[in-house]
Amino acid sequence: MKILFANTIQMFGGGEVWMLRALSELQRRGHTVALLCRPGTEVARRASEAGITVHAMPVRGDFGPLTIWRAIRLLRAEHYQIILTNMDKELRFMGIAARCAPGCRVIARRGIDYPLKNRWRYRFTYNVLASAVIANSQATQKALLRNAPWLDPQRIHVIYNGIDPQPFLLPASGNFRSRLGLERQHFVIGFVGQLDERKGLEWLLPAFRETWRQFPAARLALVGEGPLRPWIETFCRENHLTGAVHLAGFVAGVEEVMRDIDVLVLPSLWEGFGIVLIEAMAAGKPCITTAVSSMPEIVVHGVTGYVVPVRDAQALGNALCELLNDPGRAAAMGRAGRQRVEKHFTLARMVDELEQLFGRVLDKRVSS
Repeated sequence: MKILFANTIQMFGGGEVWMLRALSELQRRGHTVALLCRPGTEVARRASEAGITVHAMPVRGDFGPLTIWRAIRLLRAEHYQIILTNMDKELRFMGIAARCAPGCRVIARRGIDYPLKNRWRYRFTYNVLASAVIANSQATQKALLRNAPWLDPQRIHVIYNGIDPQPFLLPASGNFRSRLGLERQHFVIGFVGQLDERKGLEWLLPAFRETWRQFPAARLALVGEGPLRPWIETFCRENHLTGAVHLAGFVAGVEEVMRDIDVLVLPSLWEGFGIVLIEAMAAGKPCITTAVSSMPEIVVHGVTGYVVPVRDAQALGNALCELLNDPGRAAAMGRAGRQRVEKHFTLARMVDELEQLFGRVLDKRVSS
């Protein structure tokens, strides 16, 4: 198949990582793939480095005539069969362009559980321009349908995000711990993500403070950067946690981080998918997360970790203490998490399901 992914976002985040992983695996399987994006973006640079064809195109407006004309020229010249879009903007201008390119079908992917608006432009976009819709979780599927009685549920296909688990299965190197000055006896609680309000750090820090008072060997490693860093530093100084909380900043090798920590905590207020949960589970680590978005679909409460109420520092602290009190249970949860990833969240499974859906759309077995 000839497959084009369209992404006009200028920032680089989880959706862009998903696209690059999917494109690389589809290309490895023999498909002709390419990425349409804005010029000079990080996703364009990384795609080029990965050997993926990049079509850099300026984009002005969802229904901009010049943008649509450029897209039509590209589709007629390259003869792409499947276009997968990242946001509503790409779905609109690429959907119209595809109508002018014989044999081209458009699939919309939704990576976050925001509901659709019950307006004509959304009806037109999803009922006329899209041949099918991919949701990254059951939570996203439910959100799509919440305000859209006009959208046929059978046109929405849940395909979970997937990773290659192999890099996470290697033995822990200890390099991440060494960089932070952490010893073997320390119980390392890891957080990986942007240091911003939506990640629930305002509840994680108080939860860790109470945990540390009961278990002085506990350490919190925060991997990432963001606007809350000054607040975290102030909180640690005022609560005498400076030696117990480690701000690791951006770390290139997330696999090494996951292998070196003892538990991952992701107390988000909302989340697109929570790919770091899968990465930690692949490394055999128990996870603690909140009952929002897709997280309860990833972490099975009491089996692979704990799912606690959102904005609840006490529940977070209690879950941490449970794992610190019972290392055997923590290890069993880690093993169960690894098995769950291998069954439900591998890159191979994800791309298998993408290929199957693409084939059905081209065979016109999915209604447009």
